[in-house]
Amino acid sequence: MFFTQFGALADSLQDGSLILAELSGIPVEQRRAAAERLAEVCDSADGAASAVVRALRENYATPFDRDSLYRLASELCQAVHRLDSVAFVLSSSAFDEFPVGVLEMLAVLSDATDQTKRMLQRISSKPDQWEYVDSVTRLFHRAEALRLQISDTVPAARKGMVHVAAATQLGFAFYEAVRSFRAVSEVVAEIAVRES
Repeated sequence: MFFTQFGALADSLQDGSLILAELSGIPVEQRRAAAERLAEVCDSADGAASAVVRALRENYATPFDRDSLYRLASELCQAVHRLDSVAFVLSSSAFDEFPVGVLEMLAVLSDATDQTKRMLQRISSKPDQWEYVDSVTRLFHRAEALRLQISDTVPAARKGMVHVAAATQLGFAFYEAVRSFRAVSEVVAEIAVRES
């Protein structure tokens, strides 16, 4: 039951990541409609996270520590919502062209999503997922550098204050999205410590 719902959360992450990739390649006037599709993805993630909570209430015996299962579902759901925040800012009419670093940051999020999905497919039989934890930590540090590139006010200022504000907001949204994957990895590390 639990791992089925974690699989559903991984699917929501993947769906969200695909929508972000789509946003990077379509005209600005089409972005808002594409970004709005993430609301349905978030609803699916909320449903899967709620199903984990129901299963925890109904089952005393669980495959891992109950708190870890709850937090893993919660952090995965939060990551989906953070992707939604990125989509909202990416769809801003302030961006005829995206700031430097956006495509690289999208690649970081896509990589984090793919690795999270693979980790969730293996965790039931192999709770020791240190490779995932290390990889997400490296992605998080890469995202910190990219955030500075995206939010750099010097090149953005040439395009006006609206662009500066939007680029700053986008850098923050990206950073929070990658930080949500870091939070997932911290729960995975706790599971590894307890179960391996």
